Amino acid sequence: DNQTRIVEEGGLGGLIDLLKSDNKDVQEHACGALRNLSMKREVSRKMGEEGALPYMISLLRSPDERIQEQAATLLRNLSVNDENKNKIAQAGGLAPLIILLSSPLPRIQEQAAVALRNVSLTEENETALVHEGGLPPLLELLHHTDDHIVEQALVTLRNISVNIENEVKIVQAGALTPLITLLRSPKPSIQEQACGSLRNLSVNAENKVKMVQEGALPALIALLRSPLETIQEQAAVAVRNISVNSDYDVKMVQEGALAPLVAMLSASNEVIQEHAAGALRNLSVNNENKAKIVAKGALPRLFALVRSGNEAIQ
Repeated sequence: DNQTRIVEEGGLGGLIDLLKSDNKDVQEHACGALRNLSMKREVSRKMGEEGALPYMISLLRSPDERIQEQAATLLRNLSVNDENKNKIAQAGGLAPLIILLSSPLPRIQEQAAVALRNVSLTEENETALVHEGGLPPLLELLHHTDDHIVEQALVTLRNISVNIENEVKIVQAGALTPLITLLRSPKPSIQEQACGSLRNLSVNAENKVKMVQEGALPALIALLRSPLETIQEQAAVAVRNISVNSDYDVKMVQEGALAPLVAMLSASNEVIQEHAAGALRNLSVNNENKAKIVAKGALPRLFALVRSGNEAIQ
């Protein structure tokens, strides 16, 4: 096809050179042509190798919003390629992409948000995004009217929240309130990403306390009953993590955690069974909870799990 011929006949280098032009129309059209070519994985990798990234990144700072959009979309495409994720950050791409999260144009915000979501998948970029000031604009996007943009910001937060250096910083930046609010979103994909973020943050002891203080328990317990296993699993892990804190043994039972946790012991998904059993084990340390767990019909299900072949559940 024409795209393959352009690359085979050396057109890539010429288009990259045009990014350096002082003419905004030339910059925009060159960026658009490269954007189209970058849809091919091999071409995307080649662009990252041929020194194009600094010129593309410089165009993110253009005062022309048309060029900003083309450049952000181009980097979004390149960031899908694993080999480019760290290269984009090393070439200085994080800061201008973070700035574009606050663009007045949602279509530019979206391209920047997806690019950052993609690059946030590497360990190096998990911390770099925070160091470059990414948290405030990402958290601001959680209030956006466009659900797709909200979801991109959530996935990025979920990706970077697995990093132990970021756990406290994300909470200190004010993430808990919007994340807990989004647990009640009518959109399951948003519920899942918000729950996944809270699951990661709940590993930290201080965060457990703050999550309960901010009112996370009722929403998390409600999601234990979600019809989607992916959401059930995230909620079950978050509840299990919080249940490690014995101060909340009684509160979790009062909030209605026992019935869905006991029901999960019979789930077809062994991961869900494991986390439900783990949460019940933690809650059973409290003497008041022991009888309540039995009364909810947990014993026959627990005995069945003891006979299962899964050591983690046993």
